[in-house]
Amino acid sequence: MNNKRGQEPGEQDDVRLFSTPYTVVAVDSPIKLQILELAAAGPIPFDLIVERTKKAKSTISVHIRDLERSGLITSLPDPRDSRKRTITLASDAIGRLTNTDRHVSPARYRHGTGGDQPFSDDDIVSFFRYCVLTFRTQAMIMGINIDPVLGRTGEQVGKVLAPKVAGDTVEEVVQKMDAFWQAHGLGAITLAGTAPITLEVHGCFECEDLPLTGHGACVFDIGVLTAIFSAHLEYPVTVVEERCYSSGDERCIFVITPRAGIS
Repeated sequence: MNNKRGQEPGEQDDVRLFSTPYTVVAVDSPIKLQILELAAAGPIPFDLIVERTKKAKSTISVHIRDLERSGLITSLPDPRDSRKRTITLASDAIGRLTNTDRHVSPARYRHGTGGDQPFSDDDIVSFFRYCVLTFRTQAMIMGINIDPVLGRTGEQVGKVLAPKVAGDTVEEVVQKMDAFWQAHGLGAITLAGTAPITLEVHGCFECEDLPLTGHGACVFDIGVLTAIFSAHLEYPVTVVEERCYSSGDERCIFVITPRAGIS
């Protein structure tokens, strides 16, 4: 679904990829992407989409019909008013094709043994860290961003880890996480604050060696933390990375808050 009608001058020419039960669909229309982003937050009334996009009803109707035919959304009568429609996301974001990070300079691998040997033969941790670094860097150079896949993978891993680091308090959970992270060469975690919950990570395995991009890169970690703290707090949370090695900082900082709509 390559449609640039309505794209404003200067808009980044990213192509977003979405997965349906039957196919993969590419979308590069800014209006369609905005509709998909709005629907991703939950079922949304048609009239609210018109209000948020500031486009004519007829324009939004055309885009919604196109998205529905592609299997990316569903459009159903509003249960409170059958004369109105509610839009629901029916697909999963996979990633995007982008030029954003294609020209970054690869960072030096900090865990190598020197020379041409990037990892120790008897150190499986350094080997896998190098594999992850190489994969992420090559994806950047090729213009491939798979953040949604990394985030979902992180959440699945976090669900497995949650029982292993469970505790009665946030402090206890973070202490167990730190012990696990350090034991497996994933970095070191410190509880920097509790209102809101703020974690500081040094030696982050996901991003410490990535090229400098000017933005955060710990999407996998965000997924892991989302699952662990949603399980501990017993309500959905949002995790925001405020600092990152990839943005030029010397540690990563994550802030964890209740998901919007949770009191």
